[in-house]
This record gives sequence, C-alpha cells and structure tokens, in this order.
Amino acid sequence: MRKILLSIFLFSISSFALSLNQVKSDLKSSALSQDSVEMSIRTTVNSPAGKQTVSIYMVKKGPTKIYTEMKAPFMNLRSIVNGSRMKVVDLNTNKVQILPYNGEALGQKTLSRINPLDSGDWLEPVFVSENLYKITGSKGTICYNSSKKRIEKFENNDAEKSSLTTFTYDAENNLKAMDVSVIAGSKETKVTTEILALRSSKKFPDKLYEF
Repeated sequence: MRKILLSIFLFSISSFALSLNQVKSDLKSSALSQDSVEMSIRTTVNSPAGKQTVSIYMVKKGPTKIYTEMKAPFMNLRSIVNGSRMKVVDLNTNKVQILPYNGEALGQKTLSRINPLDSGDWLEPVFVSENLYKITGSKGTICYNSSKKRIEKFENNDAEKSSLTTFTYDAENNLKAMDVSVIAGSKETKVTTEILALRSSKKFPDKLYEF
C-alpha cells in the first residue's frame, strides 16, 4: 500500500514537472526570428513629469540590414543600416548623414523585453497552480503559462525601485501589449508598449537598404 501511495505521489509531481530548457524551447518555437522581423510599436510613458508617446517602425533582414523610423515629440528620424554604414535622415529638415555603424537598432530593446529568458541566469520553473509556473532568476521573477506557452508577468525588485510588467495577448495568442509599472520611492511611472504589427520581414523590399 505504501509503495502504491508513493508511486501516485511521484507521478503527480512528474505530471507538473516543467524544465527551463523546455520553456525556452517553447518560447523560441513560437517567436519570430529577431534577425528577420518587421515590427511597429507605440510606447506611451506616463510619469510625474508628464506624458510622452514614441512610435517606432523597424525592419530587420538579417543582422546587417536594419530599417528604422522613429517619431516622437522631440525627433522624427529615419535610419537605414547596411553593413558597417548607417544613413540617418531628419524627416523634419530632410538633413542626411552617413555614419559608421556598430551599434543596436532602435526598437531592439523592445524585442529583448518580450522574452527576458533570452539573457541572464534562471532557476528551474516552480509549479504554482493549474498551468502557471514561477521562474526566478538574476533579472527577476517570471510567471509562465505552460498551456498557452507564454509569459504572463515579469517582476523585478531591487533596493531603488520595483517594476511589474504585464503581457496582454489577443485571441490567437499573439502579443499585443506590455504594461510596465515602475515605482521608485513614492513615485510611479507607467509605460505601455503596444505591438501594432509583428511579422516576418521577408516581403520588405531590399532596395530600401541601398544608399
């Protein structure tokens, strides 16, 4: 009888088991390649200093071709990266600059925030309830839904501030928005990033990278 109960107990534990490698694999299989992506995002920041909205349109075709347009109250720029060169156009004045390039595209940080597991050290998932797991790491704590294979929340706390990111999806499980609340002292800043478009860049014309 004791062996039977032990077997049932071990089976119940194994049925809830989920490895970190499995989570990373599931997220990777459902995501677009970051080197071949077309995305349009709108970020709204509400802080004690006021409200500000920035729109970014970015297309990557491989690691060496990046097309970006950024619209904000303080700038309206287009940048085109092709290999080691970058063309920057001020869309307000039509001023053009050709510069050396060895940096990161505007909007690239948004891609990295979509999946925090892409970097940092993380522990194995811990079962919470139903299909939800908690994954703790050097960058914070993730709430993961194993049934829908998606990140629901991402929380980070340190001595200076705390932040909570909530991910919103549509009926087809596509990411639609990230809402971030950052509290530092007694002040709160809210950042909402809306994913207006996120798809493969294979149909984007290559000639737009030529300059």
